[in-house]
Amino acid sequence: MNKRGTALILAYIVITALTILSAAFVSRSISESNMLRRHIASEQAFWIAEAGLNDALYNMRISSSWQPPASALDYGGGAYSVQKVDIGSAIELRSTGTYDNVSRSIKGALLRIPKPFENTLSVGGDLSLTGLLARVEVYDKTRISGTYSKSMFANGWFEDKQEGASSQDTTIPVPDYNNNGTANEFSDFVLFGRDAVQSYSADEVVYIQNNGTVNIFPDQSLVGKKVIFVEGSIPGAGDVNIFFDASWQEGEDLTVISTGTVTYLEPLQFQQDARLSIIAWDDYRELSVFRSQHESIIYAHDDANFVDILDWGSTTGNIIVNDDMSLLEVLTYEKYYYSDKAINGDLPPGFQGLCSANGVLSSKLSDWQEW
Repeated sequence: MNKRGTALILAYIVITALTILSAAFVSRSISESNMLRRHIASEQAFWIAEAGLNDALYNMRISSSWQPPASALDYGGGAYSVQKVDIGSAIELRSTGTYDNVSRSIKGALLRIPKPFENTLSVGGDLSLTGLLARVEVYDKTRISGTYSKSMFANGWFEDKQEGASSQDTTIPVPDYNNNGTANEFSDFVLFGRDAVQSYSADEVVYIQNNGTVNIFPDQSLVGKKVIFVEGSIPGAGDVNIFFDASWQEGEDLTVISTGTVTYLEPLQFQQDARLSIIAWDDYRELSVFRSQHESIIYAHDDANFVDILDWGSTTGNIIVNDDMSLLEVLTYEKYYYSDKAINGDLPPGFQGLCSANGVLSSKLSDWQEW
C-alpha cells in the first residue's frame, strides 16, 4: 500500500509539473507570437509613415501652399496622417503611420533656401569688370542690386543679367541669432559661426580664436573636416589666407568661416568633385593664376574682389556678395557656372544657419528622423 501511495503521489507530481511546463510553453509561444505580430505591425507602420512623408513631399514640390488632409488616409492595410508645421527657417513635415493599432512617426524638414542661391552671381551693390584682353562668361542668372560697368579692353557676357534687382534676390542678412530684435549684427555672425561648429562632431571642425591672420594649407589634417571657424573679437579681425591648390583631395566638402577677410589663392586648382566654400563677415578676395577650376559657394557679407592673371579657368556654384563685386582680368578667359545643389537640399556645411523665414523651399528633405 505504501508503494502504491508513493507511486500515486509521484504521478500527481509529474502530471502537475508537465501541466505547468505545458502552460509555460503555450504562454511563451503566445507571447512570442504577439511580439512577432507587433514587430511586423511596427515595421508596417514605419513604412506607411514613410509613404505618407513621401506623399507630402511630392505634394509640396507641386505647390508650397499644399495642406495635408484633415483625416488619415488608408494605405497598405493601415493609414497615415500628415502634419505641416512652419518652424521659421523650414517647413517641417510629420507623418504618423498606423497598422494593427501600432503607430510609428517620422519627420523631415524642407529648408527655406535664400533666393540668391538661385543665381550664379548675386551682387547687393555694383558689379565692375576691368581687364586687358580678357573675357568673362557668366551662365544662368546674374542679379545685381546696383549697376554693371566694364572697361574698354574687357569683354563680359551674361546669359541672364538684371540690374536694379531687389536686395532679397541678391543678399543674405545674418539671422537674429542673439534674439535682440535686430538681425545682421556682428554678434549674430559670431553666434552663427559657433553654432556651425557645434553642429558637427569634434573631429569634423577646427575652431580658432585669433585676431591676427590664419594661414590654411591643404594637408592630411583637413581630410574629413566640415567647418573651419576663425573668430576674431572685433569686426574685421580673424582674417584667413587659404592656399588650396592641386593637392586638395577629391570628395572633400569644407566651409571656411571668418569674422574677417578671406583671401583665397588658387594656382592650378583642378578638383571639380571637391567643394571648398567660404563665409566671410568682411571681404572675400580671390587670386588665380594659370589654369584653375573648382566648385565653391562663396558668401561675402561685404565686398568681393577677383583677380585673375594668365588664367583659363572656371568656377561652379554660387557667389553671393552683399555689397560690391569687382573682377580684374588680365589675359584671361573666365567662366562662371551655376550649381543648383543648394536648392536641391545639398547645402555646404555651415550654410544652414543662414536660412531664414524668407526664401524658396528646397526640394530635398533634411534632418530626417523618427520621433
